[in-house]
Amino acid sequence: MIASKRQRVSGHFAAKTLLATTVISASLAISSVAWAGPKVVTSIKPIHGIAAAIMKGVGTPDLIVTGAGSPHDVALKPSQAQMLQDADVVFWVGPALEGFLTKPVESIAADGRAVELIETAGLTLLPFREDGAFEAHDHDHGDHDEHAHDEHDHDEHDEHAHDEHDDDEHDEHAHDEHDHEGGIDPHIWLDPHNAEVIANKIAETLAKIDPENSDMYWANAAALDDRLHGLMHHVEEALEPVHEKRFIVFHDAYHYFENRFHMKAAGSVTVSPETMPGAARLKEIKHKIEELGVVCVFSEPQFPNKLVTVVAEGSGIRKAELDPLGAAVEDGPELYFELIENMAAAMRSCLSEAS
Repeated sequence: MIASKRQRVSGHFAAKTLLATTVISASLAISSVAWAGPKVVTSIKPIHGIAAAIMKGVGTPDLIVTGAGSPHDVALKPSQAQMLQDADVVFWVGPALEGFLTKPVESIAADGRAVELIETAGLTLLPFREDGAFEAHDHDHGDHDEHAHDEHDHDEHDEHAHDEHDDDEHDEHAHDEHDHEGGIDPHIWLDPHNAEVIANKIAETLAKIDPENSDMYWANAAALDDRLHGLMHHVEEALEPVHEKRFIVFHDAYHYFENRFHMKAAGSVTVSPETMPGAARLKEIKHKIEELGVVCVFSEPQFPNKLVTVVAEGSGIRKAELDPLGAAVEDGPELYFELIENMAAAMRSCLSEAS
């Protein structure tokens, strides 16, 4: 009888312990949900990499253009459209690059959930080069600093933002996203200085919508700034021996990288990936190769390289690949650094071996 009573007490205690454990587990689960980071969607891999670095320790952003996809040619899947609708915030460059996002973003822009990064104050912004021959557009270091100073003036930036994104012009621009006349080149991330500005904009945005984790975002941004300064110094040293070597790129995507690191592209096979060059353009590029002593031509993993083969045929110049989006790089907080280092290594290797 005593044993039976003890068993009842023991069973009662076990039941209370189980109930307490269940309550604690449920509380932890609720707490975990409450502390989860915001739902962040990014358009392209370089922006995803920067956002992932800022969100490290909090969460992981989603990505729309994955793998070797190009933002120049994307059809949104229903799952991706839903991803955009469910997002707390969407980071994209702008309609000049991700034209496929223009309409979807309009539906979520009113409540501030879409951040058009090309509008960020403090960026170095460069114009499109309207044709495939670049030598007339070269910037020396003085030009770079002067232009950067002009673009950083906030009043002028705001005026520029208003002019460039007037509603009527915006619709026309979205219709023909590569009408380059007077436009701003959207490949802004290929200047690590711009990556720093973008990172701080992402941190600022996330700190506002998720104040619980604001300290983490800003700490990550500070660490990223330090690494980006080191990256710039490293790439400058790596490319210094080949500054004077001329090369041809597949399309005009590298203006910011060239400008930051004082490289000298002679031209592009095509101005826009959507518009394949005709015989006259290919003839012009071949002439540039001879006239300017071009030593290397670069293809891209996002596009067929048969045109690069045609351009290089019979000239004796070397062929290599530049990847402005990090197609083969693993997604995550290290992507941006690998992307820039891979581009620098490809340039140095091709231009050095062609000596």
